[in-house]
Amino acid sequence: MMSAWRGLDQYSGSSHYRLHGQQVLVYQVVVVVVVVVVVVVVVVVVVVVVVVVVVVVVVVVVEVVVVVVVVVVVVVIEVVVVVVVVVIVVVVIIIEVVVVD
Repeated sequence: MMSAWRGLDQYSGSSHYRLHGQQVLVYQVVVVVVVVVVVVVVVVVVVVVVVVVVVVVVVVVVEVVVVVVVVVVVVVIEVVVVVVVVVIVVVVIIIEVVVVD
């Protein structure tokens, strides 16, 4: 009976366990590589999403600023035109009144 156990002990201490250990090491390396690849992909996706959001926000802000500037310029031009027209009308009325009198 003891010799049978010794045979099992010898077998269990042989290359079978070393092979199993190498397989575990390969599995560990594969798991580490897969985890690293997944982390890199997630980081790249997050960076791309952040960059896209920043670009969209910048474009929207620039569009709003451009629209506001254009509206302000148009309003200023209209006010200047109205003031010039009013001044011309007043001058013409004054000239007519002075000339008629």
